[in-house]
Amino acid sequence: MAPWLDAGEALALHRALLQDSIVLLRKAAKESSALPLLAFSEPWRPEPGGGDEPLADAAAGIDRLPQRGENLGDRLRNTFAALFARGHRGVVIFGSDSPALAPERLREACALLEQGAEAVVGPADDGGYYLVGLRRPHPDLFAGIPWGTAHVCRATLEAARRAGFEPALLPSCYDVDLPGDLLRLHRDSVRWAEVAEAGRPAPRRTLAFLEELVRRGRL
Repeated sequence: MAPWLDAGEALALHRALLQDSIVLLRKAAKESSALPLLAFSEPWRPEPGGGDEPLADAAAGIDRLPQRGENLGDRLRNTFAALFARGHRGVVIFGSDSPALAPERLREACALLEQGAEAVVGPADDGGYYLVGLRRPHPDLFAGIPWGTAHVCRATLEAARRAGFEPALLPSCYDVDLPGDLLRLHRDSVRWAEVAEAGRPAPRRTLAFLEELVRRGRL
């Protein structure tokens, strides 16, 4: 998002996305009878007065696992390996940059793994993916992938086919990587109001951040 967002704005957006993702994680895990877990990319200790109290409250009581690896592929592979080593029979991972993600997608991913799918992938509109789930370790899915490009999802599906299986695909969704993605999220405000009225989780904190950008003439 930089330099369109300055450092303070980027931090505020990151906090909002994390909080909304944790709300989504809790709801989807409860509805799927799954164990929620957070994997932060670096050690995090909220400090009094540092502005992280709402995020700390949102994350309270959820087990944490440190990410390990120099790139996204390494981090995904190592996270899956660590969780399968704990005895989990299926693992679904999604990022904090998908505020438009509905809890139904997470429930569907868990159900597909329980029904025997070897893997499940949620394609993102930009050519990446917003979610990946596995029923057992498949480290080759994360090797040789052109991370950060529009070919990530396609390369992952090709890696799965070389390994002898076809991943189940979820409906596509968009994530937040560029300023235009924030504008798209804000344009969906009517839909989000309907979602909130129906008692489903909406990305309230991220939408509040966007409203502040609008108020200041930044969006």
